[in-house]
Amino acid sequence: WGDFLLDNIPGLVFDTAKEDIELHAGLPPQLLLQVESKTLRTRLGGFLRMIADRLVGTKELFSSYMKKDFVTNRLPPYHDGDGAELSTPGGSLPRLDSTVRLQFKEHMVLTVGPDQDQSDEAQEKMVYIYHSLRNSRDTHMMGNEDPESHGLRFPLSHMDALKQIWNSSAISIKDLKLPTDEEKESLVLSLWTECLLQVV
Repeated sequence: WGDFLLDNIPGLVFDTAKEDIELHAGLPPQLLLQVESKTLRTRLGGFLRMIADRLVGTKELFSSYMKKDFVTNRLPPYHDGDGAELSTPGGSLPRLDSTVRLQFKEHMVLTVGPDQDQSDEAQEKMVYIYHSLRNSRDTHMMGNEDPESHGLRFPLSHMDALKQIWNSSAISIKDLKLPTDEEKESLVLSLWTECLLQVV
Protein backbone atom coordinates (compact mmCIF):
# COMPACT_ATOMS: atom_id res chain seq x y z
CA TRP A 1 0.00 0.00 0.00
CA GLY A 2 2.88 2.35 0.71
CA ASP A 3 4.28 1.90 -2.79
CA PHE A 4 0.78 2.34 -4.24
CA LEU A 5 0.41 5.65 -2.38
CA LEU A 6 3.83 6.83 -3.58
CA ASP A 7 2.86 5.93 -7.13
CA ASN A 8 -0.44 7.85 -7.05
CA ILE A 9 0.27 10.94 -4.96
CA PRO A 10 2.59 12.75 -7.44
CA GLY A 11 -0.11 12.68 -10.12
CA LEU A 12 -2.75 13.89 -7.66
CA VAL A 13 -0.49 16.75 -6.50
CA PHE A 14 0.30 17.70 -10.10
CA ASP A 15 -3.38 17.78 -11.10
CA THR A 16 -4.40 19.69 -7.96
CA ALA A 17 -1.64 22.26 -8.51
CA LYS A 18 -3.01 23.02 -11.97
CA GLU A 19 -6.31 24.13 -10.42
CA ASP A 20 -5.43 25.44 -6.96
CA ILE A 21 -3.49 28.72 -6.87
CA GLU A 22 -2.38 28.09 -3.27
CA LEU A 23 -0.01 25.39 -4.48
CA HIS A 24 1.69 27.92 -6.77
CA ALA A 25 2.53 30.30 -3.92
CA GLY A 26 6.19 30.67 -3.03
CA LEU A 27 7.61 29.17 0.15
CA PRO A 28 8.29 31.59 3.02
CA PRO A 29 11.91 32.79 3.27
CA GLN A 30 14.17 30.56 5.36
CA LEU A 31 11.48 27.85 5.57
CA LEU A 32 13.80 25.03 4.50
CA LEU A 33 16.41 26.11 7.06
CA GLN A 34 14.04 25.65 10.01
CA VAL A 35 14.46 22.53 12.14
CA GLU A 36 10.81 22.33 13.20
CA SER A 37 7.70 24.37 12.50
CA LYS A 38 4.18 23.75 13.76
CA THR A 39 2.89 26.22 11.18
CA LEU A 40 4.53 24.20 8.40
CA ARG A 41 3.04 20.92 9.69
CA THR A 42 -0.41 22.51 9.90
CA ARG A 43 -0.08 23.89 6.37
CA LEU A 44 1.05 20.55 4.92
CA GLY A 45 -1.76 18.77 6.77
CA GLY A 46 -4.25 21.14 5.10
CA PHE A 47 -2.79 20.44 1.67
CA LEU A 48 -2.93 16.68 2.28
CA ARG A 49 -6.59 16.91 3.32
CA MET A 50 -7.33 18.90 0.16
CA ILE A 51 -5.61 16.23 -1.97
CA ALA A 52 -7.47 13.46 -0.09
CA ASP A 53 -10.77 15.21 -0.87
CA ARG A 54 -9.75 15.42 -4.51
CA LEU A 55 -8.90 11.71 -4.52
CA VAL A 56 -12.37 10.78 -3.28
CA GLY A 57 -13.94 12.76 -6.15
CA THR A 58 -11.62 11.63 -8.94
CA LYS A 59 -12.51 9.02 -11.54
CA GLU A 60 -9.00 7.78 -12.29
CA LEU A 61 -5.99 6.65 -10.33
CA PHE A 62 -2.71 7.17 -12.11
CA SER A 63 -0.70 4.30 -10.68
CA SER A 64 1.10 3.87 -13.98
CA TYR A 65 4.52 2.90 -12.59
CA MET A 66 3.26 -0.01 -10.48
CA LYS A 67 1.01 -1.31 -13.26
CA LYS A 68 3.81 -1.10 -15.81
CA ASP A 69 6.29 -2.74 -13.43
CA PHE A 70 3.86 -5.57 -12.63
CA VAL A 71 3.15 -6.51 -16.23
CA THR A 72 6.75 -5.98 -17.36
CA ASN A 73 7.88 -8.61 -14.84
CA ARG A 74 5.01 -11.03 -15.42
CA LEU A 75 5.32 -14.36 -17.20
CA PRO A 76 3.81 -14.37 -20.70
CA PRO A 77 0.64 -16.41 -21.29
CA TYR A 78 1.21 -20.14 -21.35
CA HIS A 79 1.62 -21.53 -24.86
CA ASP A 80 2.88 -24.60 -26.68
CA GLY A 81 5.57 -24.39 -29.33
CA ASP A 82 7.62 -21.34 -30.22
CA GLY A 83 5.09 -18.73 -29.06
CA ALA A 84 4.36 -17.40 -32.55
CA GLU A 85 0.71 -16.85 -31.59
CA LEU A 86 1.90 -14.25 -29.04
CA SER A 87 3.89 -12.22 -31.54
CA THR A 88 2.07 -12.68 -34.85
CA PRO A 89 -1.55 -11.55 -35.26
CA GLY A 90 -3.85 -14.37 -36.28
CA GLY A 91 -7.30 -14.70 -37.69
CA SER A 92 -9.00 -12.26 -40.01
CA LEU A 93 -8.10 -8.58 -40.25
CA PRO A 94 -10.57 -6.43 -38.29
CA ARG A 95 -12.90 -4.25 -40.39
CA LEU A 96 -15.45 -1.62 -39.41
CA ASP A 97 -18.28 -4.15 -39.40
CA SER A 98 -16.26 -6.72 -37.36
CA THR A 99 -16.94 -7.73 -33.78
CA VAL A 100 -13.85 -7.99 -31.61
CA ARG A 101 -12.77 -8.98 -28.13
CA LEU A 102 -9.60 -8.82 -26.06
CA GLN A 103 -7.47 -11.91 -25.72
CA PHE A 104 -4.98 -12.46 -22.89
CA LYS A 105 -6.75 -9.72 -20.92
CA GLU A 106 -5.21 -10.89 -17.66
CA HIS A 107 -1.80 -10.13 -19.17
CA MET A 108 -2.56 -6.47 -19.96
CA VAL A 109 -2.91 -3.27 -17.97
CA LEU A 110 -4.58 -0.03 -19.04
CA THR A 111 -3.30 3.14 -17.42
CA VAL A 112 -2.99 6.89 -17.88
CA GLY A 113 0.24 8.80 -17.53
CA PRO A 114 2.19 11.78 -18.81
CA ASP A 115 3.37 11.70 -22.41
CA GLN A 116 6.83 10.16 -22.15
CA ASP A 117 7.90 11.78 -25.42
CA GLN A 118 7.41 15.32 -24.08
CA SER A 119 9.99 16.87 -21.81
CA ASP A 120 8.31 20.19 -21.02
CA GLU A 121 6.26 20.89 -17.91
CA ALA A 122 2.94 20.98 -19.80
CA GLN A 123 2.97 17.26 -20.48
CA GLU A 124 -0.25 15.92 -21.90
CA LYS A 125 -1.68 12.72 -20.50
CA MET A 126 -1.74 9.64 -22.68
CA VAL A 127 -3.37 6.23 -22.37
CA TYR A 128 -0.91 3.35 -22.15
CA ILE A 129 -1.55 -0.35 -22.59
CA TYR A 130 1.28 -2.58 -21.38
CA HIS A 131 1.31 -6.35 -21.80
CA SER A 132 3.42 -9.41 -21.01
CA LEU A 133 2.93 -11.29 -24.30
CA ARG A 134 6.55 -10.80 -25.38
CA ASN A 135 8.17 -11.21 -21.97
CA SER A 136 10.85 -13.87 -21.82
CA ARG A 137 9.84 -17.06 -20.04
CA ASP A 138 13.48 -18.29 -20.08
CA THR A 139 14.92 -15.31 -18.19
CA HIS A 140 11.93 -14.57 -15.94
CA MET A 141 13.03 -13.37 -12.47
CA MET A 142 16.68 -14.21 -13.22
CA GLY A 143 17.87 -10.73 -12.25
CA ASN A 144 20.21 -10.46 -15.21
CA GLU A 145 18.89 -7.18 -16.61
CA ASP A 146 15.90 -4.87 -16.46
CA PRO A 147 13.10 -6.36 -18.53
CA GLU A 148 11.82 -4.38 -21.49
CA SER A 149 8.24 -3.14 -21.44
CA HIS A 150 5.92 -3.81 -24.37
CA GLY A 151 2.77 -1.97 -25.28
CA LEU A 152 0.93 0.82 -27.04
CA ARG A 153 0.00 4.41 -26.33
CA PHE A 154 -3.05 6.37 -27.43
CA PRO A 155 -4.38 9.91 -27.01
CA LEU A 156 -6.52 10.46 -23.92
CA SER A 157 -9.50 10.94 -26.26
CA HIS A 158 -9.39 7.18 -26.93
CA MET A 159 -10.00 6.25 -23.27
CA ASP A 160 -13.78 5.77 -23.56
CA ALA A 161 -13.42 3.48 -26.58
CA LEU A 162 -10.69 1.47 -24.86
CA LYS A 163 -12.87 1.09 -21.76
CA GLN A 164 -15.68 -0.19 -23.99
CA ILE A 165 -13.37 -2.86 -25.39
CA TRP A 166 -12.00 -3.62 -21.91
CA ASN A 167 -15.40 -4.03 -20.29
CA SER A 168 -17.14 -5.96 -23.09
CA SER A 169 -17.02 -9.67 -23.77
CA ALA A 170 -17.29 -8.66 -27.45
CA ILE A 171 -18.06 -5.36 -29.18
CA SER A 172 -18.74 -4.15 -32.72
CA ILE A 173 -16.05 -1.78 -33.97
CA LYS A 174 -18.64 0.64 -35.35
CA ASP A 175 -20.08 1.05 -31.81
CA LEU A 176 -16.84 2.42 -30.35
CA LYS A 177 -17.01 5.95 -28.91
CA LEU A 178 -14.74 7.70 -31.39
CA PRO A 179 -15.74 10.47 -33.80
CA THR A 180 -14.68 8.86 -37.09
CA ASP A 181 -14.70 5.39 -38.63
CA GLU A 182 -11.01 5.83 -39.46
CA GLU A 183 -10.14 6.33 -35.77
CA LYS A 184 -12.20 3.28 -34.79
CA GLU A 185 -10.46 1.07 -37.34
CA SER A 186 -7.03 2.48 -36.50
CA LEU A 187 -7.47 1.81 -32.77
CA VAL A 188 -8.63 -1.76 -33.29
CA LEU A 189 -5.95 -2.47 -35.90
CA SER A 190 -3.24 -1.31 -33.46
CA LEU A 191 -4.54 -3.69 -30.78
CA TRP A 192 -4.90 -6.55 -33.27
CA THR A 193 -1.38 -6.04 -34.65
CA GLU A 194 -0.04 -6.26 -31.08
CA CYS A 195 -1.93 -9.59 -30.70
CA LEU A 196 -4.17 -8.16 -27.98
CA LEU A 197 -7.41 -8.45 -29.91
CA GLN A 198 -9.19 -11.06 -31.99
CA VAL A 199 -12.09 -10.93 -34.41
CA VAL A 200 -15.02 -13.10 -33.32
